[in-house]
Amino acid sequence: MTALTELVVREEQARVVQSDALAALRKVTGLPASAAVARLRYGPGRTCEPVARILDRALAKAGVAGIRPDQLVVAGGCARRAEDIVRVRRKAHGKADWISSETSDVEIHLEPAGLRASAHTAATAAEPPGISPHDSPARSEPAAAAPDARSQRVRDALYDVLDPDLGVNIVDLGFVRDIAVEQGTAVITMTLTSPACPLTGVMEDQIRTALADGAGYGVNDHRVAWVWQPAWRPSDITSEGRDQLRAIGFNNF
Repeated sequence: MTALTELVVREEQARVVQSDALAALRKVTGLPASAAVARLRYGPGRTCEPVARILDRALAKAGVAGIRPDQLVVAGGCARRAEDIVRVRRKAHGKADWISSETSDVEIHLEPAGLRASAHTAATAAEPPGISPHDSPARSEPAAAAPDARSQRVRDALYDVLDPDLGVNIVDLGFVRDIAVEQGTAVITMTLTSPACPLTGVMEDQIRTALADGAGYGVNDHRVAWVWQPAWRPSDITSEGRDQLRAIGFNNF
């Protein structure tokens, strides 16, 4: 163990959107590896199974070398947009079409627990941003958060709001179109599968519960702005949402 300074695992064309992979890495940087896997897979908040599986493989590789998961910490990583995976979908009557899935090249850095990471960066200024080993999720934020930061915190809270029929969160289902903070009020622009959907009231109740502690998200109040154009489409579902739907038996997404 004393000879180990860093363990790096890479996966090319992982089936995860670059922004989702970067958010997942940012969430677990600084955590013990076993805790990072649990958080990516089970929450709280947004999960990211593709990155959890990459981390699983890193820990398996470490185990071969006699290193336990509790001896490692996620030091950082990066994700770069890769080529889409395109495959044929066969349909009835001899017809077919193409399905395209976005992928990323993902890299995760692990270090021995307690070891102070050397200063380094995973990407140059010309490359997509990576996650610094010193970008710990526990770092404090400025007392007065910028509007973008407040919008992101509200979005993170909405991952706990689930479609009551599907059990998948409304962000990954593509129902949340935009979040803006206007004079302390979070304006959440949303849509559903149809204007006739009877769940608008249910969704508003869940959102009210999720944002009950508005001060914790940097807002004083919130309101939902329902829109129906452009219409919701299955392509609005994120890759994480598709994984969750497949896990409960919806295989047509």
